[in-house]
Amino acid sequence: MATSNKKATDLERLTQPGGKVMPDDATIPVLTERLTLPSLDLDISLPQPPPPVVAPQRTPAPARAAPPQPTPPPPPPPIEPISAAPDWDRIEAQLRESLYRELQPKLAAELERQIQERLQPTLVRALTRLVDELRPALDATVRETIARALAVEIARQRVGLK
Repeated sequence: MATSNKKATDLERLTQPGGKVMPDDATIPVLTERLTLPSLDLDISLPQPPPPVVAPQRTPAPARAAPPQPTPPPPPPPIEPISAAPDWDRIEAQLRESLYRELQPKLAAELERQIQERLQPTLVRALTRLVDELRPALDATVRETIARALAVEIARQRVGLK
């Protein structure tokens, strides 16, 4: 236990090795039933393949003068020879589509970044030039408007004094 002057709490005494064993609190319910857990043995066997489908056997017809001839089974579909050479055009198209789907978001983000980097200085220069061109015209317009307003006000004041 710690060697401090403060008194240790019940929790500290319970968690310290060699601490005083305290009796159970009667107000706390105690689990009295035993729970059984399901088995953790997992079935990892593979399912059995379905049995092969066998065509039903025909029952012979009752004896007649001439037994019917059994119909021959349909010919199997022609087996396409497996070519040793892969279909390079198909493989190329699949790879192209796969790469495009993977790269398209990255290309869009890169394009946006490039446009922003290259257009921002151009736009700043254009706006600076526009402000530089507009400033003298705006300044002249403001001066002219103020001069006219002053002239009108002075004329009004002069008329009012006479």
